[in-house]
Amino acid sequence: MGRPRSRRSAGRSRGKGTGAIVGAILFGLASLAMLSGYIWLNVKARDVVETDAATGCPAKGGPNSVTAVLFDTSDPVPQATMEDLANKFRQIAGSIKEGGYLWVGSLTSAPGNLKELFSRCNPGDGSTVDVWTSNPGKHQKVWEEAFDKPLKQLTGQLPSDGQADQSPIMAGVQKLKLSLFDNGAFESVPKRLILVSDMMENTPAYSQYKSGPDYSVFKKSTASARFRTDLLGAEVTILYFNRPERKFPSVDHANFWTQWFSDNGGKLSDFTKLEGM
Repeated sequence: MGRPRSRRSAGRSRGKGTGAIVGAILFGLASLAMLSGYIWLNVKARDVVETDAATGCPAKGGPNSVTAVLFDTSDPVPQATMEDLANKFRQIAGSIKEGGYLWVGSLTSAPGNLKELFSRCNPGDGSTVDVWTSNPGKHQKVWEEAFDKPLKQLTGQLPSDGQADQSPIMAGVQKLKLSLFDNGAFESVPKRLILVSDMMENTPAYSQYKSGPDYSVFKKSTASARFRTDLLGAEVTILYFNRPERKFPSVDHANFWTQWFSDNGGKLSDFTKLEGM
């Protein structure tokens, strides 16, 4: 008959058993934490917005807004006005949220002929990505080189001392709507149009240099039907070159364009005079 175990041996056995249980619990908790971390990273990875390399727009779902800026600097513009315009343009560019599409172009003297200067989505800077699932430094560099830097340089490239024989603003807006707003990618997103101009419509079909801002005269002209368009509810802002040689009050001019945009499916919500003129 064997000898009974001593109390010391029994204590050591119980200690080993307790240690094994504690170890198993700690191992289980560590495994659970690792599994939770893995699941969390996978969920976060799904939240990463992949962008198209060519446009900077979200690869899935497309742009979440579209903003078009159309410059009309075909007539001379003072330096102080250009500086104010540059400040305003920086604010516009800064208002484009991640995934928003920005198109920038200039009017030419040929009706409906626009010159594209910039077209791209804001891909978001380094602060918009997660450090666990993306490379903020790389993302910041892409944003700076493809979006921020070109826009900072853009207003300095605009002509400010030209002289054009026509100013087909209505035709330019119509072309912009047909070629940009009617793009299937922007069908259900908010639309914004920003015009930088003295807003002096001047074509053979209708000229405000001859008739002033009398809307009834415009409605009787061939321009009324020729340049009619549907702006699809776009919000419109005018950054106005307040030219001193204009022979009628600017408030009459603003009322004319408020009516024209309303008749063409848009909403003129902001009419701002640029400084220096």
